Amino acid sequence: MDFNNQRSNKDLGVKINDWIRVPKVLLIDEKGENLGEVDTIKAKEMARAVELDLVEVGATSNPPVCRIMDFSKYIYEQKKKLRKNKTGKAKDLKEFRFSAVIDVGDMNTRIRRAKEFLEKGHPVKITTIKKGRQPYEQMKGVFNEILTNFTEYCSIEPEPKSEFNSITITFKKDGKTKNKQNSNKESKAIQPEGEQESKDDVQTESSGTSQDKEVKKVQKKTG
Repeated sequence: MDFNNQRSNKDLGVKINDWIRVPKVLLIDEKGENLGEVDTIKAKEMARAVELDLVEVGATSNPPVCRIMDFSKYIYEQKKKLRKNKTGKAKDLKEFRFSAVIDVGDMNTRIRRAKEFLEKGHPVKITTIKKGRQPYEQMKGVFNEILTNFTEYCSIEPEPKSEFNSITITFKKDGKTKNKQNSNKESKAIQPEGEQESKDDVQTESSGTSQDKEVKKVQKKTG
């Protein structure tokens, strides 16, 4: 190994060989044995003798910790770890907003971009909004039309979230919760708060009306 090759790595901030200019180092040899504090000049000579590099692996120590190793292999392993950590990170959430009066061209463009991010592993939030006196039903219609383009994806929420002036749902590429946009349950879910009817309330009211009719019949016969 060419010890005179003054290599360093800017990405990792590693000093090697003659870039190490402190008088002494805590040395670990090529076999992993801790040799304690050693003159830097001697440590470099030991690295040359086995055709390896003297690499600073603990810059914050006093004196710094250095190890005799194959620097190229060390850099490869470090970059491999960085790539693995980068791959393991959760993807950023991407949001696409659609107005209740969006034109078809803009809608299709945003849907296409949303799908591109989904394929890259990003969660994608779809939001439809209305302004002023725009009808809620108009916004709901746009929302339902958009959902027909995402039937192959999974939704993070079990149901869309509905507010007075917006409806939202978040998709991901894979998972257990499927898009339910065609189900009766979802149609009810995207009603604005305060406008949803309770089946229990309807049944109770219907039951009460029947009881009143029966009472009237009995009273009529008795009379």
